[in-house]
Amino acid sequence: MIKNIFKAFVILFAFIACSSDDPTDQDPFQMRVDQIIGNEPDFNGFLLIGNSEEITYSSGFGFSERENDVPITINTVFDIGSITKPFTAMGIVKCEEKGLLSYNDRLGDIFMNIPSDKAAITILDLLTHRSGFVESIGDDYQEITTEEFIEESMETKLLFEPGTEYAYSNVGFSILGIIIEKLSATTYEQFLKQEIFDPAGMTTAGYVIPDYESAEVANGYDDQGVFSDPGTNLGKPFDLPWDDEGPFWHLKGNGGLLMAASDIHAFYKALSGNELFSEAQKTAMYTRYIQEGQDNTYVGLGWSLGNTRLGSSAMHNGGNDVFFADLVHSVERDQFVFLASNAARLSQEDLISKILQEL
Repeated sequence: MIKNIFKAFVILFAFIACSSDDPTDQDPFQMRVDQIIGNEPDFNGFLLIGNSEEITYSSGFGFSERENDVPITINTVFDIGSITKPFTAMGIVKCEEKGLLSYNDRLGDIFMNIPSDKAAITILDLLTHRSGFVESIGDDYQEITTEEFIEESMETKLLFEPGTEYAYSNVGFSILGIIIEKLSATTYEQFLKQEIFDPAGMTTAGYVIPDYESAEVANGYDDQGVFSDPGTNLGKPFDLPWDDEGPFWHLKGNGGLLMAASDIHAFYKALSGNELFSEAQKTAMYTRYIQEGQDNTYVGLGWSLGNTRLGSSAMHNGGNDVFFADLVHSVERDQFVFLASNAARLSQEDLISKILQEL
């Protein structure tokens, strides 16, 4: 791909200038991070670094709407992709706290007429990608009802005996979302809002409940040419086929939540204390249950766990070839890094690891 060097320079200069009155005032760490982002061709997104007390780096690059030159800011709303999974897992933790379920409850205890090979799958199996369910059974935007999704999921052949191996499964996390709805007698999004988003002070997080008419939701740009001509504006996430309560179940629960970087900071601050979860609950979330394939990382409750320059860390990323997001926070230190893009490229998946080298 030909690098548009002039355009990259203009965007980098314009938006670093927005984040600092005088670039010479930046400390060496900020300058090194700026250089890392500047070396990424035409990066279109936001980078946030901080801790529970303060934001130490905050800068937008490029535009949320290229056609109207609308700059990306800390309040720009992105599709965070599979970072949805930790929030689904935390919803299950809240259900357990309320006595609605136990992690050892089986699908056969929750749903009727479950096939025998799947009846013994536990909620913990689903949370830790040990259910044996395949990764997906349909397109993210394919219309499907709750009943149809459960039926189709139960008709699939398991990859292995539940609880014995690891296989990343979007299906499993959508089933967890359905379990939240079934046991809480409210919608998946409303439950997360009540139990996590509102207590943490998150105002843009969700699918359809926030007032996205007044928020700046980023358009998605197909810069890789995966679905259309390179650079095509594919619109905002909710412009794609969604149900009245957000995406259909091929996506809901496992991906597609919307939120701004400002909400990530609010969430991290609440997570760092005991506002959202007790120390015992966080210990359960950060327990290393099984190794992820050949990687030197492990599965927690919704989080991928491993060692970074921040020590023991919880992380997750996600994307759909248009939007991409990546979140890492330390379990040992008070530090997090969040990156989001509305014009995904494969090289962006290495950006946070490069930034971590500077921390």
